[in-house]
Amino acid sequence: MKNPIKNIIAYFLILIGSFFHSCKHEDLSIYKESENLANIIDFSKNNYELTLFHAALIQVGLTETLTSEGPFTFFAPTNKAFNEIGIIRASDFASMDQDSLKMMLTYHILPRRLNYSDVPPNTIDNKYTNLANLEVYLGNRFFIGCSTCSPRIEFYINGASIQKLGTDIPLTNGVLHTIDKVLKYKPSVQDILLSKEKYSFFVQFLKQMRKWDELSESGPFTIFAPTNDAFLKEKISLEQIKSWNPSNFHNRFWSVYLVYNHFFLSDMDVFGKLPGSGYYGAPYYKSQIRGDENYSFGISTHSPRKPFIIDTRKSYQDSPDRESSLEPISELDYKAENGIVNGISNLLVLPTEAIKK
Repeated sequence: MKNPIKNIIAYFLILIGSFFHSCKHEDLSIYKESENLANIIDFSKNNYELTLFHAALIQVGLTETLTSEGPFTFFAPTNKAFNEIGIIRASDFASMDQDSLKMMLTYHILPRRLNYSDVPPNTIDNKYTNLANLEVYLGNRFFIGCSTCSPRIEFYINGASIQKLGTDIPLTNGVLHTIDKVLKYKPSVQDILLSKEKYSFFVQFLKQMRKWDELSESGPFTIFAPTNDAFLKEKISLEQIKSWNPSNFHNRFWSVYLVYNHFFLSDMDVFGKLPGSGYYGAPYYKSQIRGDENYSFGISTHSPRKPFIIDTRKSYQDSPDRESSLEPISELDYKAENGIVNGISNLLVLPTEAIKK
């Protein structure tokens, strides 16, 4: 007589065997990390803060390049950053010069993977070459305010702040950082000033003071450029500017706007204010004015960081001779090969304050 228990076990084993035989390997799923990531085209399309960046990439036909193996590092301006320069909707890109738009976008992309931790802490001017074959400058501030405080991280590219909640985002072919403004570039500071009608009075002023040609040289320069409205507020017309003779004025009249150094406004955040006390006595930046060394140009310590001029012979230096507000974020840290341009809304020295007696 056959053993019924053995028959049941044999039947069960046959059933299990037939089940595994019927399963094919392609039905099995093996976890791969990259399957949970997206490339920049898909990621920006599905991220509501980056839809304008996505539209710009599509507009200039960078899809094939940026979905390749890479690796790439993307510094992606948010929609708000594009709004700051007047781009509100995706269709706005169609009316732009397409070569200039493509160059602007490749300026935001590195042909390598660069995480936040790759940039040395508490440094500025870490240079990296982008897809436009130009250099961008990264700064990194890392500090701990107290024994129980969490580390504070501030990460910058060409003066733009890399958003704390949008850094080191992994992609299939690189990494993404979101930034708070669109990076801009021109070959020289002259090109920047000439590209904006709002600086036409200042351009004429520099020509009249015989400083314009100097700005075609290698520099570096950091220019604080008053707008046309800054002159008009003081009832100074373009014709009046054309009548000025530089020999009638002290150097501070024009040199207060020309810093013979290269720095982004964010560089001062990385290194902090100078030793001293007071709002103007301990600024982020202060330097003597060439040819007028009794006066200094500086950037005040606290936000909003106001450019100012001060007479350093005063015993009490908390009162500047004159100060100005900075223009909106989109008009700051405009990079050129030989320097940087920042817009300001007021004159720092009036003609009556600099005329030789």
